Formats: sequence, C-alpha cells, structure tokens
Amino acid sequence: MFRSGRALAMISAMLTVLCGAVIVPGAPALADPAPFDLAGPDLQVSVTRHGVTLPIATVPQLAPGDRIAVKVMLPPNQTAHYLLVAAFLRDPTNPPPDAWFYRSETWRSKGRGGGPLDLVVPDEARHLALFLAPATGGDFATLRHAVEARPGAFIRAAQDLEQASLDRSRFEAYLAAIRKVSGATPDTLAHEAPTIASALRIKINEDCLQRQAEFQAACLLDSKQAVVLGSDGSANGAVTGAATDLVMNLSNTAAGGAGYYSPYIGAIKDIIGIFGAMHSPRFQYIPALGLAHDNTLGLVLNTPPSFADPKSVLMAALPGIKPPLPLVPHRQPGGMAPCLGAKEPLVPLTISPLYYATAYAHDLSLRVHRAGEAMLDLPLVADPVRGGLVIAPGTAWPRDLAEPLGATLHGMWGFDAFNGPDVPLAVPGDWHWQRKEPGKEDGTLVLHGAAAACVATITAATPHGLAHPASWKVLGPDEIAVTLPPEADRREPVTLAIDGPETIDAAKIVVPAATRPQPPAARIVARFSEPPANGPDATAPNLKLDGADEIPANLWLSFTLKAEPGQHFTGHEVVEVGTSSSDTSVRLTSGNGLTLVDPTVLVVNFLPGQALGGSAYGPLRARLLRGEVAGDWLGIGTLVRLPRLKTLDCPANPANPCTLRGEALYLLASLSATREFDSAASVPDGFPGSTLPVMRPGADGTLFVRLHDAPEIVNHVRFATIGQSARSMRAP
Repeated sequence: MFRSGRALAMISAMLTVLCGAVIVPGAPALADPAPFDLAGPDLQVSVTRHGVTLPIATVPQLAPGDRIAVKVMLPPNQTAHYLLVAAFLRDPTNPPPDAWFYRSETWRSKGRGGGPLDLVVPDEARHLALFLAPATGGDFATLRHAVEARPGAFIRAAQDLEQASLDRSRFEAYLAAIRKVSGATPDTLAHEAPTIASALRIKINEDCLQRQAEFQAACLLDSKQAVVLGSDGSANGAVTGAATDLVMNLSNTAAGGAGYYSPYIGAIKDIIGIFGAMHSPRFQYIPALGLAHDNTLGLVLNTPPSFADPKSVLMAALPGIKPPLPLVPHRQPGGMAPCLGAKEPLVPLTISPLYYATAYAHDLSLRVHRAGEAMLDLPLVADPVRGGLVIAPGTAWPRDLAEPLGATLHGMWGFDAFNGPDVPLAVPGDWHWQRKEPGKEDGTLVLHGAAAACVATITAATPHGLAHPASWKVLGPDEIAVTLPPEADRREPVTLAIDGPETIDAAKIVVPAATRPQPPAARIVARFSEPPANGPDATAPNLKLDGADEIPANLWLSFTLKAEPGQHFTGHEVVEVGTSSSDTSVRLTSGNGLTLVDPTVLVVNFLPGQALGGSAYGPLRARLLRGEVAGDWLGIGTLVRLPRLKTLDCPANPANPCTLRGEALYLLASLSATREFDSAASVPDGFPGSTLPVMRPGADGTLFVRLHDAPEIVNHVRFATIGQSARSMRAP
C-alpha cells in the first residue's frame, strides 16, 4: 500500500518543526509527536466547475456545485482492503446528514461498488474530509456515526490539516530551491539562501551561511537547524497563528519550543490532540498531510497504520469550501521596470509564498498594452531563487516595441481570473549612451540615452587594454551613474563597454568613450617655518634644528605648490595635509589656509600642531583634491614636536652632573656633550618629570640633542654662562 522511499529520501529524518517543535541548540527537549516522514497512498483528484476541469494542485478552494472525482491509487498486489469514505461537513453545531457521506470499496470494480468517487459539493457544506479505513463489517456506519457525533472535532481537524499541508508544501518548495542552487552553483548558496527563505517566509539559521560552501547546503537542509515558518499570507493564516513579518515574531511560549514558535507547531499539536480524543476501541484516526502535484494528492503520515484493533483510519482534507480569495500581488515601492530581452527579468511585484509552494496561481502573464495591435501576453513563473515573478526564459516578443510601454498582470487563481497592478516595461531600443554632463570630477560618470533597466554589465578599459568591471546605479529610466573602479584610476582616457540583454544584438558591446577626470598634479617648490605672531610660543625656540627635513609642530608652516605643465589652479582646490604614521589629516581650502597667487601658484599656510593635534608627528605629506579626485601624495618633511628647555644648573664640582629643567622633556630621545654622542644620556620613554640629570656641556655651553620624533637627526641647544664661576646657565 505504501510507496517505499518516495518521500523518505526527500524529507530525510523530516523536520522536527513539522512534528511539533523547532529544535534549537540549548533548548530543553519537549515530548512532541513523531515527524511526518511516512509515505502514504496517493489520491487522484480533479475538480470540475462550469465545464472546466482542473487538477487538485491548482484548486485553492472548493465551491457549491463543484464536481469532484477521487480515486485511490493502490498497487496491483495490494492485499489489505481499504474503504474510501468522503464526508462533507458544515458547522460544529450542525451534524452533516447521512446523504453527505459517500463510500467506495477500492478493491472492487466500479460496477460492484468500487472505482472513483464522484462527488457534488452541497450548498451548505464547508469542508470535505476523506477517510481510508480497513474494510471490516460495519466500518462505513461506524465512521459516519463518529463524524455525526462530533462534527466540531472533525471540522477543526480538517481546518488544521489543510493549513498544515500548505505549510508543509511551503517547506518542500524551500528544500527544492536550496537543492537546486547547491547542485548547480554551490558557491552562490550563501547569497541565494536568504532570498529563498524570504520569499517563502521561512527563517533559517544564518550560522549555516558562515560555513564553508560545501557544508552550507547540508546545514540548510537539516530540520534541526532552527527553521521557522511564518504566515503564508493565505486566508487560513489565522487558524494557526499569524506571524506576518519576516522575523516571524517568535513567541515566548513553552508550547512553542521554549521560546521558539511556528504557526505549524500549533496546527500539528491541535491535530494530534484532536485525533487522540477521537480514539475508540475499534478505530484510531491518523492525520495525513496532502502534498498536491498536478492531479495527485500524496499523503504523508506520522504514524504507521495498524491493521489490528484499534485499526487505523487515515484522514485527509481537501481545500475548504468558501468564496474565492485570490492573493493578488502588489507593486514594490521603487521597483525597477523589467527589461524585455534580459535573462529572466524580475517583475517588481510582491507575491505570497503560496505562488512558489502551490500551483493555485497559474497561467500568469504580463498583458502588454499596444494601441491598435493584438494583445501580447508575456508568460510569468514564480522563482524563489530570484525572489519573485520572472518573465519565462525564451519568451519571444516583437523587436519593434518602443517605450513608454506598460503591461498589466493577468492570471488565474484556481478557477477564477484576476488582474493585478500595472507594470512598466523597458526595452533596449537605440543602445546609445553619452555623458549627461562634463561634471562631477569624483570618478563618477553620469550617462543617459537608453533603458537603464537593460544594462547588464559595464567594464572600463584603459588604452593599454586592461579591463575592469565597473559598478553603476540607476538614476532614472534612461540614466545611470557609473563609478570607475580604482584599478582604472589613471590619467589616460577610459573606455566604457556597456552590455545590454544577450538576446539583443544591437545592445552587445556598444562602446562609448569617456575620459576619467585627470587628477590634479603639482610639486612643492618652497617651504618656510616661523614662530606664531603671539601666544605662549611667541619667543624664538631655544632648540636649534640642524636637520633640513625637520618641521617644528609649534611653528607656522608655509609651503608653495606649483602646478605641473598642462594644469592650473582654479581656487576651488582642496589641500589635504597629514602624517603617514596616522589617519589624522586636515583639509585646507581657499581663505582657510590656501591662497591662490595665480593659476599656477598656490601657497599653503597653517600651524601643524594646532591643525593636526598634539599627537601628530613623523613624515608630513600633502595632496591636492579636485572634487573627490585626488592627486599624488607629496612629501613635505618630518614633523617634530619640541620640548621647552628652560635652565641648566651645573654644580661647582665638575664631576657631578648638571640638572636640565623644562617642559615636555619626554619629547627628547637622548643628549650628549659631543656631536658624536660618545657619552650620551638617554631619556626614558614617556618621561613625565620637569628636571633631568645631564652631562656638563662643552666650553661653549652646547648640548647635542636627538628628538623622540626624529631620533636619527642630531640637533643642538646652546646655554650661556653667567660669570666665570657661575653655577646656572640659561638658554638664550
């Protein structure tokens, strides 16, 4: 009776979420029912309405007057005899009449009470339940009496079975999509899996995406990796809970798995509870989830059937009997118009997960409006990997279509036609691009001319033949902004290759020329430092810098930039100055540190210690910026911070050291009485004191100094003596 291996390979160990809980590492184990991982029999079901017959997979709801054909597909060697019973239900307080029960002895031929059931939906019916029971004496009457005695229990079971079957179908669609991507392009799974999960309203364990590519699929397909289903957006969503947003609004309920909740959990637990309550000495009822494909309803069980008392009765449910409620897509704000001719262009519409998990929505198309022409339908398919509806691959369309071009979504929801929102379409047209403005000199080129939605790739190439991919963004229907890659940041012209749809010959490799904005170029021709006009450092420094490369941080620095041949200054330039040893920099502008002398000469004037802060030191450099296009860094010198040396007190006994007094002595590296530093005194790193023992200077009062910021350069300070036997010397 049961198909060996049909579902077992697909659902592997089947989701614990499908049997009643989401397993999360660290969460306490709950006593939940067994998973639905047993393949039951197939039912062949079709529905006819107003002369039109549809397979069960495309029927979201039944209606009064529908004619339903139901047949059990059993193997020829089936030994156990099964009775197929169909029962229409109306409401919990009103048991169905005897005439609403139908039976088929499946082991007999049609003329002897067997064969398919031919049912007509009564006017007041709300649900249709199907039962498969072992054939015993009085089995049909026993089943009928059980339903008539407790109609509410069977109605609730039918509701929950319908919703649980839809949720299971949604998860099967997720599994199929993950397997499709992992089998074809496993390296893209980390990128595609979130799109698939979002489309099907499924929350996945994002830790899976952090694993190596070869292990991602196994993790995502593992039911124990905290997969949670949200609301599918169907009219039945309220039956089992409404988690309507993408994060699923995980409830903090113990029944939901110690803080993790899925609408599916509620449905399964209700089903198990209801079926347990319907147990009798003769029969036990087993829930069967129905997975529809074309005209086949495959049943999946969570309990092995028993042929001994109490014998097992399988219960499945067909779609509810209710007015049609098509789940019509709606426009995505700011969505890009799909380009005809592109490879599987995505239509900017938001759709229900049931578009991927079921065939309820079928014969979908974009109906193109053409004045005075025959209607043109472009077929659509729901693709969870792309996250929406795409124009079917290989769709043919007239090449003479021109914008503006609009279309309306058209489709069928079961037996009922519906129209969706209007969708603008883009066509490549005349594939001609040109710069819109001479403009932005920040490496961004604004182009206009053709359909922006039809741009597939852009590459930037130099005259030397080096090509690099370029990024772009859509600014309008016929306008894009192209950002040239850093690799193409050269001073020679750059050629852009803008590719359109592969199916449009005229759009392949049309190459407009563009020129990268030339970086500003200049050289430093002069440099000068002087004390500030006022302030604590107004007096001349007492420490003489002997290195031509040294720049005191406490002095005003001026340097002159000379434009390279072929370049000129406009007065709108920016000069960025900073040290290469840190990220600290300052930008100087005209009137704030910059003076334009003439179109080829620019003078920079600023106080480094004030502009860059007291922690800046080391190689000082500058560069010109015009917009966001930067020139090369130019070395200015070495920025050094200077201590303030005040007095040098020397005792009368020449064998004893002198005492140096001052501020910021930690900016000294070492001192010596000779330029060769034969007997140098090192200053401890970060020395915080204001006095320091040093050797006695030479006859002229000179000490040689190495600074912390430039220890390779020897500088000097000269102290003047007061009288022949004076004990104190001061810096001039």
